[in-house]
Amino acid sequence: MPEWIQTFTVDASYSPATVITGIGIVIQVRSSRSGCGPIVEQLSEGHRNVSVGDGELYAVFRALEVARQRGFTRIKVRSDHNRMRRSLRERYSDSSIGLDLQRGVLARKATHPSPTANEI
Repeated sequence: MPEWIQTFTVDASYSPATVITGIGIVIQVRSSRSGCGPIVEQLSEGHRNVSVGDGELYAVFRALEVARQRGFTRIKVRSDHNRMRRSLRERYSDSSIGLDLQRGVLARKATHPSPTANEI
């Protein structure tokens, strides 16, 4: 039986006019050794007052939350923010990376609620 791997491709953009960071997550499932597989879902969200440089990191965090909520056990996260990816990869073995990510993101969410659908 093939081993299913979910690939999460994330991206973010920031609007200074609305102070909203938009994130997108594309979920693909593959069962072979090559490629990312077909797209099975696309998610988009808007979040208020995420720091300009933290949008991609926040998108990665949300992808990890979605993966956990859905019970995915093998995932791959892709992003076009190369410096952030390298930093996460280098710090991966450091067990504090998850706590740092979670504390920063949750602190932002607690102080800045997400916009309503009409604000996006």
